[in-house]
This record gives sequence, structure tokens and C-alpha cells, in this order.
Amino acid sequence: MNTRSMVLSLMLSATAVGSASQALAVVPPVDGRGVGAVARCWAATPGNPATQLPVLHFDKIIFMVSTGQLLPINPADLAALNAIRRLTELDIKVKDDPKTVADLKGKVLTFLGAQPTTANRALIRIVDVEYAVICGL
Repeated sequence: MNTRSMVLSLMLSATAVGSASQALAVVPPVDGRGVGAVARCWAATPGNPATQLPVLHFDKIIFMVSTGQLLPINPADLAALNAIRRLTELDIKVKDDPKTVADLKGKVLTFLGAQPTTANRALIRIVDVEYAVICGL
């Protein structure tokens, strides 16, 4: 099946499913803060074979900060924020909600304590994103 046929087939399938459920027509929200998802998994714990535990989704965002001054959320953090190494791969680990669209630069800036401005966003380059899903305690 060529790509065009596959896309058409998927569109027809989505249309058939979409008519049965309005959930497919909802555009997911954008999450720039890395809030944990509300989900559960079942796990066996000592004395209880069916314990419901939260499912946690984490992103490891590998990024670089270009040369230039980042503006902090708190003015007292200006020196510390701008002491972060430039042009070096860095990473952060944040909880994520898998049911939303992730604003990766927003997450990095929020984590660092920088304002999510256009100028600050231009200084951040996302190199890679890795993730983990675990059944938490």
C-alpha cells in the first residue's frame, strides 16, 4: 500500500470512528509546565494483589542555550540564570501529561526560572527528547 492510499485509508477510518465519538475532534491543550498525568495502573504489592498506582510519564529534554542573556521570572535570579553554560548540551527531567501537546521550550524555560518570552525561546535549542513511563508509588 503506497503512502497516499494509507493516508486515505486512515482518514476514512478516522471519519468512521469520529462519527461515533466526538473525542477525536477535540484538539489537545498545550502543556508548557510538565504537570503529571492523571492515570492509574494495577500492580501487586505485599498483601494486596490488585493495587491501583499512578502512571507517571517523564520527559528528559536535552537542550542547549545559545549565547545571549536570558530574562528570569524573578529579577534576583538574573546572575544565576545567566551563569548556565552556553553552547553545551544540558538536560532536565520533568513530569509530563501524555494527553497534552508539550511546549518543550516552555518547559525548559519554566524549569530554569526564565520568562517564556520570544527572546528567551530563541536562545533555547531542543536537541532531543527521551521519555519514560512508569507505574509509580
